[in-house]
Amino acid sequence: MHLEKVTSHSGPTALAGWISSNDVTLFTTVLVMAIAVFLHARMTKAAKDNVQTTKEKAALSAQLEATTGELQSSNGLLNKTRKSLNLTREERDQYRQQLAEKLAAIAAIDARLGAVLKDKDQLELRNHALIVAKDSLSKEKTSLLAQQVTLLGEHDSLKDANLNLREKLTLIASQLEDKVAALEQMEKDRERLKKQANELDAIVAGLKQRMEKLKVNLADTQIRSKTNVRELESERARSDKTAEEYVAKLKHATELLEGITVEKHELEQRFAKVALEHQAALLEESRNNRELIGLAGRLERVAILFDASGSMRQATAKGTGDRWAEVQQIAATWLQHLNVQQCVLIVFSSDVRTFPEDGSLADLRGGQGKAKRDLLLQRLKAVSPDGLTNTYAALQKAYQYDVDSILLFSDGAPSLLSSGAFEPAAAERIYELCHAHPTIPINTIGLGNYFDSNASTFLMSLAKISNGTFRGQ
Repeated sequence: MHLEKVTSHSGPTALAGWISSNDVTLFTTVLVMAIAVFLHARMTKAAKDNVQTTKEKAALSAQLEATTGELQSSNGLLNKTRKSLNLTREERDQYRQQLAEKLAAIAAIDARLGAVLKDKDQLELRNHALIVAKDSLSKEKTSLLAQQVTLLGEHDSLKDANLNLREKLTLIASQLEDKVAALEQMEKDRERLKKQANELDAIVAGLKQRMEKLKVNLADTQIRSKTNVRELESERARSDKTAEEYVAKLKHATELLEGITVEKHELEQRFAKVALEHQAALLEESRNNRELIGLAGRLERVAILFDASGSMRQATAKGTGDRWAEVQQIAATWLQHLNVQQCVLIVFSSDVRTFPEDGSLADLRGGQGKAKRDLLLQRLKAVSPDGLTNTYAALQKAYQYDVDSILLFSDGAPSLLSSGAFEPAAAERIYELCHAHPTIPINTIGLGNYFDSNASTFLMSLAKISNGTFRGQ
């Protein structure tokens, strides 16, 4: 900045201009200085403020870090609180659900209590009725006990009577033997008397001949003859009396024999009645067993067909052996407990075998029945399963016998002899064969994998067509 110099030689205008020019310059300088001072002061203050701000910033940073830590701690606490709050809500919901369930349970208990009270009333009524019934049953029991005592007495009396009857029968039999012996002796005496009479007749004839030869006096002869005749007549009268006595004894023995025969006939009738009742009980037991097993037909003359194909060697589902052993056990049990009187066992695979082999039915009745049945089962046990399933030939053989029903044990349907696969044509031929014999039911028993569609359909159809039954083993 340059101030113009004012001299005394300058005029007023110059002086005024100089003053004016210097004022502006001075003002500007002052203004600049003022601004500089202001700015310096501001800068100083700003520096101070900056230092203070830095300190405050550091403090604020520390406070911020502390606050951040507290905030994080507060956030963790808040998260825990939230979790606790959520857990509390879940517990509240759970408690509400439990409360609802308990209320429902209380309602159910109330309902059950009402039902129990109702049942209690009914039970009290029933208890009263049972008490009345108990009294009645007690009276009936007393009466039945009295009847039992009476029946026991009657039983003892009948037992004694039976013993007496047996003793009487033994005595009568002994007496009968004695009387038969006496009768035989009477017959011998009668023959002896007859022989003596014949001898007397011979003597009389001899005397007559001698009289004729000696030509004795007729009067003496007549007297002697009359005397001899009287003696002979007396002897004959005595003989006739003895014979009448023997005849009377014989008649009495005959009457006793007839009485014993009547008693024997009555005993035979009673024994026959008891035997019939026992036979009826056996038949009823057999019928119940047949119905329990679920078999159709009379089962008196039976053809039992056993599938002995190779598949019968497979193990059973129970793991207790193979199918062949299982079918033998079933057959043995049924033959023992069913009323099978005559039977034939037909074993079939690729070929057909029969037991008995002579084409007859084995008679299982009487004392030899068990031995014959055991022999058949032994013959069956000796068979070894092998080959295919020729059911058609087995049924053809069965229909050749006079049977009233057929039992068929098998684990499959008829198969081709070439491949062993199911043969529908053979099944159809078997169905036609069954239609030709509608009066003989076939009871089919499925073994092993009989639930195979071909096997089960075949066995069920065979039973249905013949009016028999099907059962799986």
